[in-house]
Amino acid sequence: MAEPPSTRRRTVAGRKLRLVRPTRRLSTSTDGPSEPSVPVAPSQVEPGSSSGGAVYQRQSERSEDWGAIASLYDIEHPACRGDEARFWHDRATEARATVEGPILELASGSGRVCLALARKGHPVTGLELSSIMVERATARSLKLSSSIRDRTSWVVGDMTDFTLGNGAFSLVFVAFNSFWLLDDAGQDECLSMMRRHLAHGGRIIIDVFPPTVQDYTDEDSITQFLGRKWHGRSVLRVKDYRYLIESNAAISDVRYYSTDRDPRSPASMIGQFKYTLHPESPERVEARLLRAGFTVIETFGEYRGEPISPDSARAIFIATVTQHA
Repeated sequence: MAEPPSTRRRTVAGRKLRLVRPTRRLSTSTDGPSEPSVPVAPSQVEPGSSSGGAVYQRQSERSEDWGAIASLYDIEHPACRGDEARFWHDRATEARATVEGPILELASGSGRVCLALARKGHPVTGLELSSIMVERATARSLKLSSSIRDRTSWVVGDMTDFTLGNGAFSLVFVAFNSFWLLDDAGQDECLSMMRRHLAHGGRIIIDVFPPTVQDYTDEDSITQFLGRKWHGRSVLRVKDYRYLIESNAAISDVRYYSTDRDPRSPASMIGQFKYTLHPESPERVEARLLRAGFTVIETFGEYRGEPISPDSARAIFIATVTQHA
């Protein structure tokens, strides 16, 4: 449920998002249902106000629980559809044709990928650290037909340390950059858990973005209007970004504001959040998989199936446990 650290090259559900500087406006957004998120009390901020290099200033207290911005996350990252949904359905179908067993998604968030797979007939379990996100995923599944709902299960858990019936799953995957939420040791621990829970002959998938020089460059006030509205008003996302080379930590400090886009009207802060990613090059990801006892059998640079290239938006690795003679 993560995202690229630099929104200057954002990709959501296989499509690039347009970004703007603070003085530029985007086209009108489309409405989408959502419920309020209240990690901080709304505060009135004059649009365009600036101090210390930031468009809108962050508060001293910021949550690091993704559940604090659950409803805003679903506005920013809507349902899994199109090329992304087809990709995961095809990969799940291939895995289940090879070995029997359900599917496990780690860091499943509010269930956008799990539910897309369940709609296609796949039994799927979503494991997520945030209990608020799991509650949201459960609520979303309850709105679906019983046949789809019965194919889903949700678990609160840490993707570096969990037990869900060892050796039971035909496919275990981490989607949409969430693997980068883990530091160096955490990534190795996660791969160990994936291997432990994989059925014989099963597959794992790591879906991340290939970092570029922009992702190692600090920047303040990266602004973006989200594509859907929150209670009838536009949502402005403002992010300050720092990269710490000594710990390979890409830190994003994000604020969300409700606004009617009228420069004469105040904007209200509706959410604030901080997260850290630990991105690596595709070459280092593949080397890590090999050290963890996996053999990479296929790679993709897009959900449409293109190979990884310097301009790819994704770096997707499909692997199986290495079989020794």
